[in-house]
Amino acid sequence: MIGKSTVSLLLCAKLLYPCMSTDDIGEILQTIIDINPIRELSYLDYYTSSTKDQLIEDIVIYHRHLEKPIYKLIEKHSSWGNPLIMEGWALYPGMMSEIKDDNVFAVWLIAEDGLLAERLTKSGFLQDADNPGKAIENYLYRSEWHNRKLLEQCRKTHQKHLMINQHTIADEIADCIYEMLIS
Repeated sequence: MIGKSTVSLLLCAKLLYPCMSTDDIGEILQTIIDINPIRELSYLDYYTSSTKDQLIEDIVIYHRHLEKPIYKLIEKHSSWGNPLIMEGWALYPGMMSEIKDDNVFAVWLIAEDGLLAERLTKSGFLQDADNPGKAIENYLYRSEWHNRKLLEQCRKTHQKHLMINQHTIADEIADCIYEMLIS
């Protein structure tokens, strides 16, 4: 809920590049191996019935499965010279820091404190859960854990990141990243 997809699509339109979501890669990979942490549950039931520890364990396992396919896709597109914008929550700065290729450029969107809770509340996402309070609490716990991990890895690997708050507009983020790309 930080704007990754929206910003990616704006950049793709500006640069005339294709866009790939790590969610798409996960969907394809799930046809081969069972990596879906939600399993047979609806996302509403998943966030209501899972413990916070299980949510974190699931995210770690899911990302571990996606790391090699994502890395391979980035490697192929970079070596072929075909520009691609890849977005998604399954990318990590630690993984990207291992790619030593001038054709690969990464910018991370990091939510400032309170942004995810504000957007989740406004969106109405998870409001139809049997226990919306618990579903929202668990979703925020997982999302804020993930956000902190991204920020920690950005700082550790000295990667570019933008802090996003409730006043940040997607067009401004896309323009900022575009300027980083062409400079």
